[in-house]
Amino acid sequence: MISLTIAYAIGCISFALIVTRAKGVDIRAFGSGNPGATNVGRLLGPAWGRLVLLLDVAKGAVPVLALSLEPPLVGVSGGALLAAAAVLGHVYPVTQRFAGGKGVATLIGACLALDPIVGAIAVVMHYLIKAISKYVSVASVALAWSFPLGQLAARGLGFTRVWGSDEARSLDGVVVMSALALVITLRHAANFGRIRAGTESRTDDPKQETEDR
Repeated sequence: MISLTIAYAIGCISFALIVTRAKGVDIRAFGSGNPGATNVGRLLGPAWGRLVLLLDVAKGAVPVLALSLEPPLVGVSGGALLAAAAVLGHVYPVTQRFAGGKGVATLIGACLALDPIVGAIAVVMHYLIKAISKYVSVASVALAWSFPLGQLAARGLGFTRVWGSDEARSLDGVVVMSALALVITLRHAANFGRIRAGTESRTDDPKQETEDR
């Protein structure tokens, strides 16, 4: 439980708020108001947006890599629980009255640390779907589901071990990451409503705002 608490606390760190406040502005009062890398990039420039993106990715990877739960809680994959705690910290930070970002960048870091091959495939899927659909929100939700489905497919093909470690691609872990994908999906519900209405931002339209991570 201590490890999960630490992972959640790390997830609660809002680098978007830290960076923008250091520059004398509040990201929540600009653009979409979402404390994410894309909004930072629009406000302060691409370099600052990329910095926040990398920090948010690291925020998901560090707890999974640095912390351990042995034995796993109630038979559930410790790594998946740590990943979930970090992402939920970003999405529902107690330090910001549970009003956080969408959690996608933090999820990317957690997935790459948890299962590098499946995580990399999920990231590739994200960029492919973004290029095809022109909707970052659609690509983000696809990424969230690609990871647990990819782990499940790997198990079906007989690849039950994570590359580079002794950790198993457990069904418990797949369930945890699927639940996390559902949270990410619900966080993008408004985006899908705008897609149906034809008002959602597209990456090929520079006049419209893009989705934050």
